[in-house]
Amino acid sequence: MRRFWDRRAGEDPFYFVDSRLDYGRPDSVRFWTSGEMDLDRLLDAAGVEIGPLDSVVEIGCGIGRLTRVLATRAADVRALDVSERMLELARAEHPDLGNVTWIRGDGSTLSGIDDSSADACVSHVVFQHIPDPAITLRYVAETGRVLRSGGWAALHVSNDPAVHRSRSAGLRKRLGRLLRRSPQGLDDPAWLGSAVELGPLAEVADQAGMDLERVSGAGTQFCLVVLRRRPT
Repeated sequence: MRRFWDRRAGEDPFYFVDSRLDYGRPDSVRFWTSGEMDLDRLLDAAGVEIGPLDSVVEIGCGIGRLTRVLATRAADVRALDVSERMLELARAEHPDLGNVTWIRGDGSTLSGIDDSSADACVSHVVFQHIPDPAITLRYVAETGRVLRSGGWAALHVSNDPAVHRSRSAGLRKRLGRLLRRSPQGLDDPAWLGSAVELGPLAEVADQAGMDLERVSGAGTQFCLVVLRRRPT
């Protein structure tokens, strides 16, 4: 996954963080503005808030579209991504975010983040691109490890297997990819990703000391699950 996302960061990081944008012609103002709107939508749907004393972990930060907003609301943010190239761009875009620690992840855990050290974990449209649902479930377990008692996680996952199947591209699209005028790697497992079932997710969360507090959008590509670390 690291190699794939490093390549996408070199190709068009704006598009591959937010594929609603036009490929190769990114509207940077829209890109950064939409980060705040998407974060607010996620928090509203989850029924949670970030407080000024909170320590937040962001899983899959990319070049920091949501990170810069989180940094204005929380005491500190640990922003994790599997791609070192994405993180290099994030650091270059945000040299003055003194309360953000950029962390290169290993692609399956929250290694580098201490146990019981976070008040909240956030992940926005990231797990949809993980090719193996077992890895997504491992991240769910890891959120239970790093959350403090009473802490919460708001995570986007996919419950729709159909959207993760490779589809044959038409001649125009294939030609565009060949000439590098359209996105590369859209048939790669690291982009296609995988779906997870809510039953196993709830079981893993329970084993990690969390309750599945809320589900929004079940059965879709953009299912939001809210997990809460049980008091200890």
